[in-house]
Amino acid sequence: MSLPSIPSIMQRMGVVLKTATEAQMESALVEAMNKDLPLAVKHLHRMSHGNLETGGYVRGNEDPNSELGKQLIRICASTILRELAEKHFCHGQTISFVNCCGPIVGPKKPTPLELMKLQIAMQDGTIAHADC
Repeated sequence: MSLPSIPSIMQRMGVVLKTATEAQMESALVEAMNKDLPLAVKHLHRMSHGNLETGGYVRGNEDPNSELGKQLIRICASTILRELAEKHFCHGQTISFVNCCGPIVGPKKPTPLELMKLQIAMQDGTIAHADC
């Protein structure tokens, strides 16, 4: 389960999924990411600050079997968690994801050509890294 604290957070908030507002659901998911995926949240936040300082992209390359790698996978594999992480933890910077644990934070989503090059480089190049 990506966010095991969701049931307790929803209960504490007094929110039932059937009647929850968009804002309540967003708040619950963001709180759960902070609680259940703290290493990934902090890592993505640091990456976004690195990007804001350089004006370019910051690329990560984490071991998929590390605790950080596992948490990054849980955020990046979910469209909504990735979007919420961009909004709440990355100062509006985009998160792209190549290989199994290669987050890229930048001012805009890389083009398909850039993503294809990165995917290939992550598999067979100077930045190649073991797959999951």
